[in-house]
Amino acid sequence: MNTAARVVVIGGGVVGCSILYHLARNGWSDVMLLERQELTSGSSWHAAGGLFTVVRPNAAAEMHRYTFQIYRELEQERGQPCGFHFTGGLNICRTQDEIDSNAMMQSACRRLGIEGHFISLQEAKEKAPVLDTSHMIGAFWEEEGGHVDPASATNAFAAAARQMGAAIHRFTPVIATNQRADGSWDVVTDKGTIHAEYVVNAAGLWGREVARMAGIELPLMPVEHHYLVTENIPLIESLGFELPQINDNETGSYARQEGMGMLLGAYEDKMTHWAKDGTPLDFGHELLPDNLECMEWNFEKSVEIMPCLGEAGVKRVINGPMIFSPDLSPLIGPHPALRNYFCANGVMAGFNQGGGIGRVIAEWIIGGEPEIDIFNWDVARFGDFATRKYTEDMTRYFYENRSEKTFPYQSFPAARPQAKSPIHDRLAQAGAVFGTGFGREHATWFASEGMEAEDRLTYRQPNWWKPVAEEGRRLREGAGLFEFSDMAKFEVSGPNAEAWLDRIMANRLPKTGRLCLTPMLSDKGKVIGDFTVSNLGDRYLIVGTYAMQLAYLRHFRKYLPAGGVTLRNLSDELSGLALAGPKAQAIMATLTDQPMDSSSFRFMDAREITLAGVPGMIALRVSYTGETGYELYMAPDRQPQIFDALRECGADLCGLRALMMLRLEKSYPAWGLEITSDYYAHECGMMHHVKPGKGDFIGREAAQNYGPPRELPITLTVEAGDLAIWGDEAIFLDGQPVGYVSSGGWGPVTERHIALGYVPPGAYREGGDYAVEILGRLRKARLAPEALYDPSGGKMRR
Repeated sequence: MNTAARVVVIGGGVVGCSILYHLARNGWSDVMLLERQELTSGSSWHAAGGLFTVVRPNAAAEMHRYTFQIYRELEQERGQPCGFHFTGGLNICRTQDEIDSNAMMQSACRRLGIEGHFISLQEAKEKAPVLDTSHMIGAFWEEEGGHVDPASATNAFAAAARQMGAAIHRFTPVIATNQRADGSWDVVTDKGTIHAEYVVNAAGLWGREVARMAGIELPLMPVEHHYLVTENIPLIESLGFELPQINDNETGSYARQEGMGMLLGAYEDKMTHWAKDGTPLDFGHELLPDNLECMEWNFEKSVEIMPCLGEAGVKRVINGPMIFSPDLSPLIGPHPALRNYFCANGVMAGFNQGGGIGRVIAEWIIGGEPEIDIFNWDVARFGDFATRKYTEDMTRYFYENRSEKTFPYQSFPAARPQAKSPIHDRLAQAGAVFGTGFGREHATWFASEGMEAEDRLTYRQPNWWKPVAEEGRRLREGAGLFEFSDMAKFEVSGPNAEAWLDRIMANRLPKTGRLCLTPMLSDKGKVIGDFTVSNLGDRYLIVGTYAMQLAYLRHFRKYLPAGGVTLRNLSDELSGLALAGPKAQAIMATLTDQPMDSSSFRFMDAREITLAGVPGMIALRVSYTGETGYELYMAPDRQPQIFDALRECGADLCGLRALMMLRLEKSYPAWGLEITSDYYAHECGMMHHVKPGKGDFIGREAAQNYGPPRELPITLTVEAGDLAIWGDEAIFLDGQPVGYVSSGGWGPVTERHIALGYVPPGAYREGGDYAVEILGRLRKARLAPEALYDPSGGKMRR
């Protein structure tokens, strides 16, 4: 065994073998995989191996699609058998909500060219003669569905990696991982130590244990998961073709043909955690005791639509452990607390996602960044709030409620309440309905007197539609007040602070007492951050998206010099309030003896002031609403005092949903929706904040050599009637899909349905015949070449 490798991958399941394959495929042959037992030990060997591609969000769909395609490539181009069955997939629709859900996925997947469409119940019966369609009201067909043999697929990746020079060592457990001062790693095994530039934790069921060797905790929890395989079924024996993959999402069940019988799996409504304290080191190709009673309901509902299941004998039962993150999505990418340490853990659907994860991890290691925005799977999306109890509660909820739909703006009840602001009780008494983000509670909207303070979930217009519009109108007419703590806030100081920030940020830094808006670019010129940077004289304050704070820190630390710069994460050490509206300036003037007129405290000014008797409060003259506005940051214990004073002066309460609707009227982009690392600065409307002439900064060379934009931002007003636009809907021009909606909603004062999105440059056409696909129907749309509200921006500068 070699004593050095450029990358050591720990774990020989499908994910680890895929990562090894993709590293070798991209020219890094000096790579090694270490497996404690045999390949596929753990969860891989007993997986059902089902494949589907119509899924949301788009990044996940791309991972599924790529994985589906790589199996064909392994078999056809590399001669490695995967047990690949290309059968197509059928989604069962028992309710209108399920039809709506599939219609939304169909529209979203048009962006990627993934084929899926509704078929008649008769067609469903023809494709799957085992079905009794009397319990169905619809059926959705996806072309790229099927399944693979788990052992064959895993070994196909391994064999192809070996052919390209990668090394695999089985029965070689890792005992320790020790980092050197230069960031490289010593990976200790019972057969010797390997020195590696990078380590990848793809240890599956043992991901927690391997992470602890590096001094980190990953939010992972194993659960038991059942499926069964029937004896031969005469109806299937008589068919001349293989059944498609059958998904019954409303009962948490999935089925496919296995031999001349069927495989039926279920996400039970009463799940059981396994090995909560740690996965046994001697566990391998074992199964857990059967407990078919836990999937009795799922089985009964499956027999309704596939009666032959009730007549077939059960040949075998599989109860195997799977390990999940709190939201059941993978944890991938560089761990924000470590250098050169990558995670590829918590992969629930390894045979659906493993190929894509291998591709992304290889891109990240070799190129420094993935080719697509994959933050929804980034390990950095969880912070210290993801405790063991949080992880246990969340995995239980999402597993047991896997048959539930995910609705727009939905907040989930598990592990609640999370961290509260100091004014949480005041907001609750005023009728606030709370959501969560990155471990904190925030006010989403306010129920009026006599109205139930609770979201009613729907794909159409929800119960909060009108109250949120009213909040927006009140702000546009007077002054609106937001609890605004959920922002990432960083303080940068020291003698080299200015030089470091100037290298990190793409815009020119502001002068003392001023702020600027600036993107942060990757080396390749992709937009990986969007901030306000305020110069407070002795320090800088950086404000960005709250949920991105660990991802931002990861990038900051990558370029942080050895000395001269002090970087502090103040995200939870500073509370926030935001005040905006035509009366905001007068309210501020009432509560301070400092001049607040626009010549004294200008748009884009930043300073410390005394407000409502609280000294040293940071005030930024900026607003996401398009009105005169202020972001205010203070010590948490002073937030109630300032909040009460602003309320007494007439500020109306607003929730964050009103903010998201108000910004649509201004065509303001939002991070994670319009602004993502999928885009270069000149594609997402950020180029006016990029200043190549200021000198060297990260991404400057790429920005100076951008090619023609692939897509352009677009604002549409849509004749949606009593429906709603949420995001991911397809945009049509002249009857053909050309782009997608990134976010949408209702303009509180323009009183129009508004969609922000992207189309290719050739499809940006004033007066064009546009439409937006909403729940399967095309709704006429009109391009808005400028902001619908105050396009000159005069109101926010008053």
